[in-house]
Amino acid sequence: MLFLISSAPDTKEFQTAYKLAKGMNAEICLLQNAVYASRDSNNGNPYVMSDDVKLRGLNENEISGRLIDYGQLVDLMTSMDKVVGIF
Repeated sequence: MLFLISSAPDTKEFQTAYKLAKGMNAEICLLQNAVYASRDSNNGNPYVMSDDVKLRGLNENEISGRLIDYGQLVDLMTSMDKVVGIF
């Protein structure tokens, strides 16, 4: 299972989605403002959209996670049995 999370890490939506995904041992992909959570190494090793990292002025060296592009995201989504989007 893959969880797509786009909410900023300081929101209730992010906290709920991240906790749910971790509890289910699901893969996590951080999109849009959720990429800010990838700066915290305590958040595991999520997939992180590289374009969203760049758009927010973050340095790829400070990211804790696996940087992917949109093509890789499509491949990841098609390889999973379920995909859940949490905004």
